[in-house]
Amino acid sequence: MSRLWNFTSGLFKSEIREFQVMFWSFIFPLILYFILTSVFGPFYGGDTQGVSFRVGIVREENLAGFGKIIDEVIEGISSESGPFVKKEYGSIDDALDDLREGRQDIVLVIPAGTNAKMTSALALKMGEVPLRVHYISGKESSSIASGIMEEVINEVNLEIERRSGGDFLDIVTETRVISAIEKEPFDYKEYIFPGVALMMILSVALLNSPLGLIQYRESGVNKKLYTTPLRSLEYFAGHLVKLIITMLISLVLLYLVATFVYRVGGSIFDIRFILTLLFSMIVTVSFGLMIASFSKKLSTVSVLGQTLYQIMMFLGGLYFPVFDLPWGIRWLVYALPTTYLVELSRRVMGYQFAPLSVGWLIVVPLIWTAFSLLVFAVNFKKVMGYE
Repeated sequence: MSRLWNFTSGLFKSEIREFQVMFWSFIFPLILYFILTSVFGPFYGGDTQGVSFRVGIVREENLAGFGKIIDEVIEGISSESGPFVKKEYGSIDDALDDLREGRQDIVLVIPAGTNAKMTSALALKMGEVPLRVHYISGKESSSIASGIMEEVINEVNLEIERRSGGDFLDIVTETRVISAIEKEPFDYKEYIFPGVALMMILSVALLNSPLGLIQYRESGVNKKLYTTPLRSLEYFAGHLVKLIITMLISLVLLYLVATFVYRVGGSIFDIRFILTLLFSMIVTVSFGLMIASFSKKLSTVSVLGQTLYQIMMFLGGLYFPVFDLPWGIRWLVYALPTTYLVELSRRVMGYQFAPLSVGWLIVVPLIWTAFSLLVFAVNFKKVMGYE
């Protein structure tokens, strides 16, 4: 055991003497966390929704006659250039549940009897035709969306007057206030933490690990080590322990910055969240060993490792949601293990961005781990310099 520890300690000290290892493993993750939280943090408040508002449509009856104008306007305001993104509901209860939980900004209800009221109002030249708008009081995006919808209904009245030759119809909105389910506000500093942590783990697993194995093999260090009492499994175990120590030191530094500088707490100290980070270490280290299996030269492992590192980092959803990308790219999103690993960590924190069940978030990385270890086991002697 002392021989293994001395060897591991020597490997670790030798590696951190190199500035690039020190920078990419320990310093860069902290710089990246600082940049991302400083630049994007102010744009992600608890009530920020972007330029589009979400409207739920509940039709208690289908519109006919001049009522079709309402349908035309709804389609217009929810088109690509419109201010709303609409979702049709068959039940008012389902729509209001989504409104309370923040999945909609307002709910527009077309009540039963609207057609009859419109016909009567046009014939008698009097009477109102009410449409109900439900919104969340105190929520800025919901209040703004409600105000926009009222203006839209006013435009419907003018359009009906134009088409009917001067007969004005008074369609009005009855606003009803709904109480929202209390939620914790979105915290970008917390959201980005698992992404930066996984980026750091990736840099060690996909760059440091395969580069170290191939460099020692090409330089002849491995052959010299095999002339000593050190066994090959001890050498490999020392390599893995060195990687884990590097990752843990970087994680500790990231935790210190997040806790004492940005006051992030709570969920990142949850034992389940920490277990997801350990799970990510196992999966990514296995992937790095597979990269070493496919590489004969140091230049090859460098190019392959850097390419996969960039792809898994940016298309894996570490820094921003990736499930709205075109399908030409999205298939790669679903194939990457980092997509599932970072989503698993965020799912523990209470966030959900991927349309995936928890089971898939565990199974897919396990499949990658098993496949990577199988490939490495087949090529073990070649990687370690026996062949």
